[in-house]
Amino acid sequence: MKFKMTHLLYSDSGTTKGTKKSTKEKPERKYKMNLSTLICTNFAGVRFLRVKSLGTITMCFPHVHEDTKDILQSAMDKAKDYGDFAEILCNRVCTEVVDPLTTYFAYYFAYNQGYFKLFDRLQVAGKHSVLAQPLLLNVNADRGMSVAWNECQKSIAVALEVAESDWIACHIYLAWRVMAERMYTESYTDSGVMRVLESKIDDDNDFSFFISYLYGIKGDRHRKERDFEEAMKMYDQAIIHAKKHDDLLSYAFLLADKANMVKRTNVEEALNLLDLQREVCETIGYAEGLGHNNLQLGHIAMAKGEFNLGIHHQNAYLQTLIHLGKNNYDAARLIAMLYNLMGDGARALELIDCNRYELNAKPISFALINEAWAMVNLRRFSDAEIILSQAKELILKSDDEVRLALTYFVEGLIEKSRNDFAAASYTFDRALSIFERYYSHAFINLTLVYLADIEIDTFSYETLNESLDFSGPMMEKLWDHVRKNNLPGIDAQSKLLKAKFLFKQGQVEQSKKLVKEVQNISKSSNMQYLEDMAKLLLPELSL
Repeated sequence: MKFKMTHLLYSDSGTTKGTKKSTKEKPERKYKMNLSTLICTNFAGVRFLRVKSLGTITMCFPHVHEDTKDILQSAMDKAKDYGDFAEILCNRVCTEVVDPLTTYFAYYFAYNQGYFKLFDRLQVAGKHSVLAQPLLLNVNADRGMSVAWNECQKSIAVALEVAESDWIACHIYLAWRVMAERMYTESYTDSGVMRVLESKIDDDNDFSFFISYLYGIKGDRHRKERDFEEAMKMYDQAIIHAKKHDDLLSYAFLLADKANMVKRTNVEEALNLLDLQREVCETIGYAEGLGHNNLQLGHIAMAKGEFNLGIHHQNAYLQTLIHLGKNNYDAARLIAMLYNLMGDGARALELIDCNRYELNAKPISFALINEAWAMVNLRRFSDAEIILSQAKELILKSDDEVRLALTYFVEGLIEKSRNDFAAASYTFDRALSIFERYYSHAFINLTLVYLADIEIDTFSYETLNESLDFSGPMMEKLWDHVRKNNLPGIDAQSKLLKAKFLFKQGQVEQSKKLVKEVQNISKSSNMQYLEDMAKLLLPELSL
């Protein structure tokens, strides 16, 4: 469906409705913002100091009426940071009669930092604007409500129809589209508008502020298509342009996106990007960005086998979501998965049950996989199989290979728990091939651990003529893997497996030494779960 764009980006004269185009160089903006001075590091490691207005807000000033501009400036003057600015603006719009564009900006500055509580406040106050309706639909969809793509198209068409200038229309469209691109597969069909936007942005310097949005959307598309190299190029360009225009909120958002990409192949670079991203978020008061920072750090900690640290970061992410008024059950599921990784099925199930209403209303495969896994940890295998079949039914409709691999992984756990080692090895191998293809490091690592453990359990000790260090190729592969990578928790688990293998060969003292080493690690790190794992794996050697 093509929708009417009216004057948006089609003006032959290059002018925008309601504003005068000037060929003279624009004077330096008079509007100052008393937000904190930003001191940060660019991604080449060069430090720089910038003291100027925050472009995320001030770039709209030449394109709005004086009343709107004065209200935005007044909120900036009173704000201590960006989050505070959004709240002050929201409160003013809720208590005063303002024009639709000012109402739109109240919604937008809450929307682009995920501050959904402010959305609710504006709705309760009866502050509605057709300009903000596309953003509201995105928020509803993010909260789990059913929103059809054609409903989104209709709302954005109406918003663009009444937008008072091309620049504002472009702002509305891209603010909506960046999030819609990640939420609706149908967004691919909306390519005509994007081509017009690209042409306008290329031809008119007034629109250069939006270049980072276009590159970000292209990066998202390449990532979906698994063209990671091209996606990285797009994200790098988006970051450069966001920083150039002082769009520091987009800059922080994009840094987190890039870190999420980079962590697949270079964890240290990802951590450096997250350090920078956190610094920017703390400086401008971007709470959701700090939440994304903890989310990524939690994923990295999980991949390293630092499960207790992972829970710490995901709990921080959960608290951010609660503060912003966003759905938090996805974060709760991540925490439940970490408890499952530590073998604590009861705690995992408790977290899943806290969100039972959402799960019953709209079954989600990841939640069902977690629930099945918790049942395995509780040794309720029949229940696990029933729940896992429900998850697989949903996954086969969605064609999500990683989640399909997770069902194989949990099936392997069930088979291993029943001592059906041949079936478990086959099932784990199926999961591993998918995890490796998608760079799912946490589950690559854990699957290798279980395959090595099966190899140890099925080793023919009665025919052993000499002491061995490894039970076979899988244990050796795990041992080499953890020594090539910075994986402290997985390294400790590999030492417990080696202790188990040595113990089965009768080398008790050497086995005790390794167990003691791991127990000491568990007491002085973010891996306290290792103590329980040592007791479970080698109860005879619990010290």
